[in-house]
Amino acid sequence: MNVSLVAERYAKALFELALEKSEVEEVYQDSLLITKICTESKELRLLLESPIINSGKKLVILQEIFGKNLHSLTMTYLLIMVRKNRESFIPAIAIKLAELYQAYRNILTVHFSSPVLPDETTRKKVISLMEKYTRAEIDLKADIDESLIGGFVLNWEDKQYDASIRREIDDMRIAIAKVNLYKKEF
Repeated sequence: MNVSLVAERYAKALFELALEKSEVEEVYQDSLLITKICTESKELRLLLESPIINSGKKLVILQEIFGKNLHSLTMTYLLIMVRKNRESFIPAIAIKLAELYQAYRNILTVHFSSPVLPDETTRKKVISLMEKYTRAEIDLKADIDESLIGGFVLNWEDKQYDASIRREIDDMRIAIAKVNLYKKEF
């Protein structure tokens, strides 16, 4: 079964229900919490994926972990997922739910890679330029990639802007390889 497709369908159903009940913000915050906890806890992911542990124990564990921290709509939805034996999809559904919220609010996640973390001025410039270019609110995620040598790479949706020294060196290497040093005299 395609996990991405199943997660998207369940996330869409929960998101539409949250829209109906005007609880989109709460459900979004819950999806971030679920994603964070599932990412940090390998044991929880293994528990959710385990066919050996029965649904009753999973329900109790999820209520202990999330009971006081989640909105009632989200918690009810999680419990239904467990009862229907779909608990292994919960982490993927949470991720898809966050993506749906960001699309709904016109928020675009942009990944900024450079050899060093950008300072606040650089962050503001990148955000400003990307907001003009995409006409969306920008959520900038910065990470370090020392292989770039210098410059930066921006990734968003299925697009990439590469202004790195590594790319320039690769371009020069390709251009030099195309040069034919052999001269034909006859």
